[in-house]
This record gives sequence, structure tokens and C-alpha cells, in this order.
Amino acid sequence: MSTKPVVFVALMLATSLFALPAVAHHSAFAFDTERTVVVDGIVTEWFWANPHCLLKFDVTSEDGNIVQWVTETQAPANMIDAGWRKNDLKPGDVVSVTLQPARNGNPVGRIVRVEFSDGRALDVSQDRSGAIGNEYHLSGAPTD
Repeated sequence: MSTKPVVFVALMLATSLFALPAVAHHSAFAFDTERTVVVDGIVTEWFWANPHCLLKFDVTSEDGNIVQWVTETQAPANMIDAGWRKNDLKPGDVVSVTLQPARNGNPVGRIVRVEFSDGRALDVSQDRSGAIGNEYHLSGAPTD
């Protein structure tokens, strides 16, 4: 029996051990994680998809111009476990978004909390699903 296949398999396994850290997700360096801001606006789009859910909303600036903000949160599986659903946000909803702003000053951020004009609130870190998920947050909780 040749040793070449055994060496090849051993080399492939060793290489895969070093490749695993490369699978990690990108960092939050683009956002100022040391501070939060609250921005009031009107929802234009709620994009519920991997790798991040995106909330777009229009904000009227002090000079009367409309500025479209684009904010992100985690993947739907994570958001389900935090109590969020695909149909929670609709175009026209008046919201107050607490976010970590982009370091470069662009109207971009990472969502911390969304409050509605009727008092309801969605928090990124709060688990209101009642479901027990595994380490991948695949709780099977309903998405609607």
C-alpha cells in the first residue's frame, strides 16, 4: 500500500484545522460600538434575509432634507430567538431606532433596539421567544 494517500489525507486534515478560523464572521469595526444614537424615521423597507436583516428608513434632517438610513442586525435565525418576526416592520411604520453608528459618519448603523409609535419595542438581545434554541439559534420558533 502506498503512503501517498495517507500523507495526502493527513495533510488535508491538518490544513483544515488552520482554515477553520477563516470561517468567522466579519468584525464590527465599521461601527462605533462605544456609543449609541437614537434616530426617528419612517420605515421604507425591512429586508429579512441572511446574512443580516436590513432596516431602511427615512429621516427628515433639521434642514428638511430626507436622509435614508440603512441599518443592519443579525441573521433571521438569531432574530427569531430575540422575538423578532419577518412581518414586524412594514413600510410606513414610524420608528425610533437605537443604533451603533458608522464610524465614517454615513447614515448607516447596527441596530440595538427599535421602538414603535404605539409603544411596542424590539430589542436585539432580548429573548422573548420562549423557545430553547441550540448553539446555532435554530429554535424552530414561528417566523410570522
